[in-house]
Amino acid sequence: MELRRADPIRLVALRLSQDELRNLTRQPGVNEAFRVTIQYHDGRHPNQVATLTRGHSGDGVLRVIYDKPNKNVHFTYPVSADRYRALLSGLRRVKFDLLDDQPDVPFFGVDLWLVERASGSFYHDVVLSPESARGFYRELILIIREQMKEALREIVS
Repeated sequence: MELRRADPIRLVALRLSQDELRNLTRQPGVNEAFRVTIQYHDGRHPNQVATLTRGHSGDGVLRVIYDKPNKNVHFTYPVSADRYRALLSGLRRVKFDLLDDQPDVPFFGVDLWLVERASGSFYHDVVLSPESARGFYRELILIIREQMKEALREIVS
């Protein structure tokens, strides 16, 4: 079995008891989901998982969980339908659903992001490193920073 860049990062979400994103959209009331998992290579911040879910109502909920051993550190934020649509519009603009992992990203020594999107039976993920992202990968980071700033909030280890 081939090791994918996303496999070690995906373990961050599993360790924090977060269901796989593709399974989340099979739950009643969840139509779409978007997740950003951030793995800090040097431990300066706890790793974090931010999951945005949306049901039929149009509004979404963003839940951010931090990997702090023996502490339950999480925050929940409402996300308006307009903001959610702006996020999806940005993802379409950068052709997120067609992007492969960012080329030439090392497994170690850099911060890594796993960006995932699921809707119904559709699932797609992209691994990238903010420090070296160019082109559509850089645009993707800017969209997330603009539309999901709470997802990127760093806390002290």
